[in-house]
Amino acid sequence: ADMVKVNAIAIGAVLVVLLILQKSIVLPVILVLCIETAIWINLSIPYFAGDIVFYIAYLIISSIQLGATVDYAILFSDRYREARVTHSKKDAIVETISAVMVSVLTSGSVLTVVGFLLGKMSSNGLLAQLGMFLGVGAICSLAIVLFVLPGFLYLLDGLFMKKGAKEHKSRTHAKKH
Repeated sequence: ADMVKVNAIAIGAVLVVLLILQKSIVLPVILVLCIETAIWINLSIPYFAGDIVFYIAYLIISSIQLGATVDYAILFSDRYREARVTHSKKDAIVETISAVMVSVLTSGSVLTVVGFLLGKMSSNGLLAQLGMFLGVGAICSLAIVLFVLPGFLYLLDGLFMKKGAKEHKSRTHAKKH
């Protein structure tokens, strides 16, 4: 019951913030779905490996990974929307990947290294497990954002770009006059 509550609150809070900031319904759902998929992959690895996991580790890491890595997806989607105003879908994806790759990889690499260091250096079993989850989770989130999110944005472009492109064109037109 605690896991459902914690996950629902974390997902709900992130969705509300994204709904307000993105002014779209589809895009926040895509972003949260991508990061939640990375979390589910991360938390399923110990199950398939037959490892024992501290219950509290599931609660903590699902919230931390969501909060720490959703920024990658937000950065990617914001750049895509900017590039999409002047580029085709394909060109906007290419432009976005080249624009955000260094930032996302830098942030993700730091989180991965710090997580693995905590996992290897901590003598406390729970902290060591959290560190390993954080390291693996950052890698999972990076992989989803860099390899899956572009496909979602490309395929679902029409669901969130129509309104945004019209708003941008009207703002650009207003600035000229």
